[in-house]
Parts: sequence; structure tokens; C-alpha cells
Amino acid sequence: MTYMRELSNKPLIEKIVHLRQSFLRSKKVFTNDELDRPVSYWIKTERLLNEIGKEIVIILKTKGCSWALGENGGCSMCGYIQDSNIHKVKPFHIINQFNHALEDKLEEIEKDDEKYILKIFNSGSFFDDEEVPKNIRKHIFESIDKIKNIKEVVVESRTDHIKPENLQEIKEITNKYVEIGIGIESTNDYIRKNYINKGLSFSDFLKAVEICKNQDIGIKAYLLFKPPFINEIGAIDDCKKSITDLIDLNINTISINPVNIQRGSLVEYLWYQNRYRPPWFYSLFECLKEALSADILKRTRILSDPSGAGTKRGIHNCLRRECNEKMITLLRNFVLSQNLNDLYKIDQIDECECKITYFLQRELM
Repeated sequence: MTYMRELSNKPLIEKIVHLRQSFLRSKKVFTNDELDRPVSYWIKTERLLNEIGKEIVIILKTKGCSWALGENGGCSMCGYIQDSNIHKVKPFHIINQFNHALEDKLEEIEKDDEKYILKIFNSGSFFDDEEVPKNIRKHIFESIDKIKNIKEVVVESRTDHIKPENLQEIKEITNKYVEIGIGIESTNDYIRKNYINKGLSFSDFLKAVEICKNQDIGIKAYLLFKPPFINEIGAIDDCKKSITDLIDLNINTISINPVNIQRGSLVEYLWYQNRYRPPWFYSLFECLKEALSADILKRTRILSDPSGAGTKRGIHNCLRRECNEKMITLLRNFVLSQNLNDLYKIDQIDECECKITYFLQRELM
């Protein structure tokens, strides 16, 4: 408990818990039929480690994140608990969800000449036995191992659940390239504690990285672009520093996630009060151009696929459709190519008049 107090901000936690509990009271209960189907699943073009391929994403409906359901209320920006069941989901339901998605897409994958990356999300931690028990993890990886076109696999976990024995169980089943996604959000402990309520120290992250490297498992680090209580310039500086720190650690993949306004979160509460604005695309591009180099991109995969991009709740410039679509296209092309020239094309397009507004406001909110 003493350790957790060192990682927490009591007033922040109290507000997050209040908002979370209010939201959970109105949460619908899933039927058995609904528990047999995943939240969502899809296939689309994606960047693999060394080439462009495709992703199959499966979002499982589980109990949900233990951090969000616990006494600390979860992270300030996160509303993914709305996709979860809140109560423990029986293992056969989770297996049915996974099987339903995979069987529906299997023929498409096997007939395709493209290489695939499989991403499994579950609104919490894949290695939390209370959320995804060991027998389910075993079933998932045994199923994946049989599919030739799937070359890479990504799952997510808080550092608490990243243990050598959990990683060893994967290595015993498959030799496919596996990455574990960890939401470090920022390498700055103060920001993580006082603005995000992550309940995670940078030293915790370093221990998890060491465990993964010792088991020959890749690391995918998630960075949060523009946490609450930070203006655009602060967001650029924090993310640049975090990218540099992670590159120095030889992290395999860095995924930069601009904040989007999620239901039931503290960020949504601040947004309704006009105390928070999602980041501008201009800030994200400035950050990436200043933090990255061609040499870095040879060693580290950089991803960014913002949820809600171009809408009021997601990263956007002005709300002109044409302005945002240009930015979305430029960002997407950069992620797929991993070529800095695609980032610098922002300097070649016709500037929207909103860029003046951006420079006037970026130190304010």
C-alpha cells in the first residue's frame, strides 16, 4: 500500500473514482449470447516490422481492467471499461469470442498473399489470470501457431502481470514474433502520477522490459499524446522526450496515441467543462519530425492510429473535413512507409487558415 501511495495523487483518484462509479451504475449487463461474441474484429492494411501487410484485430469482452475496477479508479483518459463485462466472464465465453472472430476471417487470411499481424485487445491485461485465464491464453496461441500467414502477434498487459512464467508459456507454444503492449504513456513519473493516474513507475516499466528481453519477447510501448492538464507545447515536449527515452532502451515498437474523449473518463469531464481540448494534428507532426530520424526508423517501428481522428472527440485541427483528411492521410502514409519524407509532406500542402489559430492557442490549452 505504501508503494501505491507513492504512485498516486489522492484528489485525482477521488474524482476519477466518483466518475467511474457513476458510469458503472448505468452499465448494461451483457446476455450470454453477447458474451459469446467479441466487442469487435476486423482486417485492414497495417505496418509489420519490416514491411506493409495486414492486421487482424480481435477485441475480447472480458471482466475488464483490474486497475479501472479497483479502488484507484483507473487512468484519467480511459473509458475502455465500457466494453467490458465488469464481472468475471466464464472461460468458454471468451474462447467462443476468439473462435467466432478467427473462424469468420480464417478463409480470407489463408487465401491472402499478405503477411498478417494479429492484435488481441481485451480492455485490460492479457496476462491477468482473473481476466484471461491461462487455459484461454494457451488455446489462443495454439490456434495462432497453426496459421501460416500470421507472422506477428501483439497482446497488452500492465506490468504487474508480466512475469517470466507467463511469457515462457507462449514460447513453448509458438516461435512467431510476439510483442507485449505496455501503456507507459510518458516516461515522466510526475505526469504519469498526477495527470494520468497510471499506477506505474518508470522503474516498473524497466523491470518488465528486462523480463521481456530475457524471454526474447518484443516490447510495444504506448505513449499518450497530450494528457490532461498539459497544453500543446507541453504535449510536444513530453512526447519527444519519451520517444527519445524509449529509443535509448531499444524498444521494438512505439505507438503514439493522441487522446480521444472516452465516455465516463475524467478527460471527458474536463472536456465538457471546456478545460481540455484534444490535440491538434499540427502538434503531433511537429513532435514526430523533431523526435525521429531515418536511422531511428530503421531500428524502431513508429505507429500512430488515432481513434476518433478528425472529430471533436479525437485529434483534429479545425473541423473542416478537408483539413483533417489531409492530416489523416499523411499520418497513415508515414506509418505504413516508415519514411520521414511522408511526414515532411505536411510542409508542401496548402495550409489551412486554422494554423494561425493553432499558433495563437497552443500555449493556452
